[in-house]
Formats: sequence, structure tokens, C-alpha cells
Amino acid sequence: MNNLISRVSLPASILCMGLMVSSCAKDFKSPFNNEESPAPAAAPVAKKAPVENTGPLNSVAQAAQKAGVVNCLGRINQVSNFLVAGAQQSGASLMIPPQAPNDRVASIAFEIKSPQVLSYASADFAPLATSCGGTYEAVTHWQNNCKDVATKGYAQLKFIGVIQSSILVLEGGPQLRVFLMPAGTGCVAIKKEVVY
Repeated sequence: MNNLISRVSLPASILCMGLMVSSCAKDFKSPFNNEESPAPAAAPVAKKAPVENTGPLNSVAQAAQKAGVVNCLGRINQVSNFLVAGAQQSGASLMIPPQAPNDRVASIAFEIKSPQVLSYASADFAPLATSCGGTYEAVTHWQNNCKDVATKGYAQLKFIGVIQSSILVLEGGPQLRVFLMPAGTGCVAIKKEVVY
């Protein structure tokens, strides 16, 4: 079953992952040095991890419930509220298995519009024996280079290296990573978190 919810107005939180348009030099060593550069045009919003939500179900969780999901409703509500908090507009596309939806992975894609950025996020939810695990990725394109995004937008995270040669990796604990990828003269920020 493939459900599309457009212009979803969720009354909770958003996590704008950052894709900024800017280039990172290939010989880039670390984003943390003393060079002064202008602040990102629109700094990524670094929010605390989603917190278990026991409140009323938002429209995304209600659509998942209608499709047969039961065990992961709280986690879907929690993460989707977190992802769209502060958004001017958002929409979601649900991918729920038609057979045994309560026992299989559910996936949701989001379009999130805030005043200065457009973000894409995806979230996956898997029922576990006594709970539901989830993961999300939020992608945003920024006009600044990756060094600016790392030092000014994600200053609270620790630079831990590069994946291979160009994509910077920032860490915010064992379950949170931000990947910064050069994109023309800007930078694409991909925030990935696992939620148990």
C-alpha cells in the first residue's frame, strides 16, 4: 500500500538536515581551524534526538495506523513530529507492506519546507520483540561550503574524518552522524540517526 499525504501540517518538531551548496577542497583535512569565514546563509538546525511521544497521533501516524501498523505507531509519531517541527509546509509518502504491515518494515519519505531551505527526509521503522526501532536521514542543500556548515552549523558535533576522500563525517554520539558532501559551490548535509 502506498499512501501519499500532501501538505501535512504536523504540530511537532522538524529536523532539517543540511544540504548546503558549496565545495569542499579535496585535500581538506579538518573543518576545525582558525580561518574566519562567513556564517552559513541558513545554519542547519541541530536539534536534540527525538523523544518518545505518547501524545495524540499526527496525520502520518494516523495514515500508518489506517494501513495496519500498530506496534510502531508511537515511534512513527515521535520521529515524524521531530522531522517536521518548525516547517512551514511538509508532505509525506508512506510505503507500508500490504501483507502483515504490523510485522514488517514501514518506510516514509518527507518533503519539508522551512523559511530558507527545502529538505528531504526518509524514515524507516521496524517492529522488534518488545518495541520498535527506527532510523531517519534528513538531507538539505546549503549554499555554503562544507567547512562552514561543519564549523558553524554543527559546531557541537565532533569531526571524525572522511568516508573515503570527499565526504566529511561528524559525530554526535554512537547513534548520530552528519555527512557533509560537496555539491558545486555548496554542501549537502545528510543527518542520520538510529532511534531505539
